[in-house]
Amino acid sequence: MKLRHLVLLILSTRTIAGELDAVLDPIAPEARKWACVCRIESRDDGTLDFQWHDYRGTADAIDFWPASTIKLYAVIAALELLHERGFDLDATLTFEHREEDETWMLDCARTVRELISEVFRRSANEEYTLLLRFVGLDRMNTEFLKPERGFPHSALMRGYVLGRPWEYRRAEPQRITVCAPNGAMDVITHTWSGLSYSEERGATVIDARTGNVTSPRELAECLRRVLFAEHLPVAERYRISATQLAFLRSGGDGLFGLETRVKESSPDAWTDGAEGVFPKARFFHKCGVISNVALEVACVDDRAQSGRCFILVPVVAVGERSGEKIVSQMARAIAKWVR
Repeated sequence: MKLRHLVLLILSTRTIAGELDAVLDPIAPEARKWACVCRIESRDDGTLDFQWHDYRGTADAIDFWPASTIKLYAVIAALELLHERGFDLDATLTFEHREEDETWMLDCARTVRELISEVFRRSANEEYTLLLRFVGLDRMNTEFLKPERGFPHSALMRGYVLGRPWEYRRAEPQRITVCAPNGAMDVITHTWSGLSYSEERGATVIDARTGNVTSPRELAECLRRVLFAEHLPVAERYRISATQLAFLRSGGDGLFGLETRVKESSPDAWTDGAEGVFPKARFFHKCGVISNVALEVACVDDRAQSGRCFILVPVVAVGERSGEKIVSQMARAIAKWVR
């Protein structure tokens, strides 16, 4: 009897996967596409069931440039470091780098809330790069981006802005002073070891040694651990405070988190996408786009209306054409499939 149920489950999973393939295949058929979907279902006992699906076996693919979606990783890793050191969101970070003559050169200072808000409000390259500088490449890749934490293939090796005062020159020693409103202070220093984590984890796009790499499944898993932390085992939760988690999800006091509030944040999977299927849903997202790749990691939470909730990561490579429209089309097709 158990064997029969297992066979039925396998056949059902294959059928669902085939349905997802069928709804995405007609969209930009000439373009390369990747996608991962996690459907969240509520059980009778109040727990959640996470059902994973992917488009044509691409959920674990890493052969695309993740662009700005990986800024989410830097935000969480920075919050973990901040929490570990006993500081919260109101801390100010002052950045310095060491010159060749051994002197420390002041670059800039920003509040943690401002850094995070600008990443989600306008996908700021400057703020992302500063967050990466705060954490450091070695800690980012050995303490945060680990297989047991949901990142079997991910690596971050570069910031997204050149020029002072934001630039993260990997070989330069970094010093960051953390200061709380009550006067408490801490100083964090680090210098990159020189190890190429991206090459070790299979990066092939742009630069194998210094590129950023992840997969659709890892992006979706990261968002799952943020939005549904209370429903997960402690070992799967990020090591941040409840206040930090709430701000990461929705911002506050005029500042921004993952929950979409302005079109400036380019919610491509929502606008002309999932919004047309679930118009009253809450939408959380981080988008990414460069000249030849567009993608988004997002969650559509319509549990208050239809009971539906799902995480989606649509990715498309379209050469010099704009991919945002195709991401919207993929998101709308996925939303209809979920509905």
